[in-house]
Amino acid sequence: MVHKQPSHTMKCILVLVFVGQTVAYTIPNVHFEYPTARGFRASIPDTPGLQMFAFHARLNKPFERFEEGDYAEDVTEPDDNGLWLYSTNKPALPNGTIIYYWVYVQFAGQGYWLTDKKHTVLRSRATVAPKTTTTTTTTTTVPPCPHTVTTFNGGKTTCAGKLLFEDTFDERSFAPKWQHEIRIPLDTDSAEFVSYQNLPENSYIAAGRLVIVPTLVNMNADYNDERIRTGELVLKGCTSPTDNPYECQRQAARSTILPPVASAKLNTKNHFRFRYGRVEIRAKLPKGDWIFPQLFLQPYENYYGYADYASGQMWIAHILSNRVLVAGDGKKIGGYRLRGGVLITNTDPVRSDFLRSNVKEEHFGDQFHVYGLVWTPEQILLTVDGFQYGTLRPNFRQHAQQHNLTQANLWNAESPLAPFDREFYISVGVGVGGVKDFPDQSQTGPSKSPKPWNNTSPKAEFFFYQNRNTWYRTWTEPELTIDYVRVYAL
Repeated sequence: MVHKQPSHTMKCILVLVFVGQTVAYTIPNVHFEYPTARGFRASIPDTPGLQMFAFHARLNKPFERFEEGDYAEDVTEPDDNGLWLYSTNKPALPNGTIIYYWVYVQFAGQGYWLTDKKHTVLRSRATVAPKTTTTTTTTTTVPPCPHTVTTFNGGKTTCAGKLLFEDTFDERSFAPKWQHEIRIPLDTDSAEFVSYQNLPENSYIAAGRLVIVPTLVNMNADYNDERIRTGELVLKGCTSPTDNPYECQRQAARSTILPPVASAKLNTKNHFRFRYGRVEIRAKLPKGDWIFPQLFLQPYENYYGYADYASGQMWIAHILSNRVLVAGDGKKIGGYRLRGGVLITNTDPVRSDFLRSNVKEEHFGDQFHVYGLVWTPEQILLTVDGFQYGTLRPNFRQHAQQHNLTQANLWNAESPLAPFDREFYISVGVGVGGVKDFPDQSQTGPSKSPKPWNNTSPKAEFFFYQNRNTWYRTWTEPELTIDYVRVYAL
């Protein structure tokens, strides 16, 4: 890549000291511009060795620590003008607005920070943050290591702001970061109408992206209607977390059929888990009736128990991927509504008490978005494209006890965020159907076709399969495509 030289107004304060393999670096002052009536641009000049420019800002409110902020992005390459550039056109910025910000830069494999920064908006001209509002970053051959509450992989410590996990899917192999779940989901989850398997048509890496796509099993010549209704499925290498045989094999008979859809679900359980941190996943979500993406954090050891989400589950991003879906009460709940948050039970209505929503005018499967979750000892924040749309700051134990959830008695009384005070791992996949996420009496599509199964019916999966000629036609973009996954220490 050819890097253009920055203009003379962009002064790069850079010191390169070669002592063996050690390189020292000072982050330049961040340059602010206001090219349009709304928003701003913040940039630093490129120089050989720069690998990432992470910019985090909010308006008129200082940061307490390394929070996500309302305007944030991890920039992974310079633009054509030789700038590592963050740009937004969202906020209105009258003169006098204070932009509080912090910056993390990766240079030559090391991390550097600008912290406790602020810039005052003067829209009459492009302005570099004045020296009176910033502090000097010390140049050193050893990067600073600010304290962090984040731990990973069994309690290992790290430094604030450090990139702990990253996969940009440049390698075609899933190993060693990811393992496939191989199982039939039970009603401990959503009892979705799939089997999760390690099949090349359901999960693969292409063009530097992870693709997970559900497929109809009767597209395979070995799965005709007779086998689906009377045959047997045995999953070799089953990964049931409780060694439950019903997750590893199924005999079809009467109202029970074999899972009509095959899909994939992958996780980092054997490679990476963490407690407290910031997660970012850039992904394009699936589109099609009765599909939903799974971008989750799941408990590593199920310390508080396995049944009924006793150890919790965190949703980084979740949609009901129908292009049009209307609940029985008339509420639009299709792919234009993003949800994130946590589950502390599988029992309605408490199941959705801690899910937050963000509604857009376009389907979340139309383009890529960056889905984020910030997890601290005091709160959980939810973001999309740097915009914070949800905050959870409750006492989960108290809430659960008020609703007679027995698992709450096991949760750490000294931790208001329990059960979310243990290590969790990343889980990504695509589910279909099930008996929890799609409400009864909902209608889909322009013709308002009724949902073909009831969640309480013992033949729910069968009725779903019977309706396949209707819903399968909508599966024109059923894949979840993930560009990158990153986890940072707080």
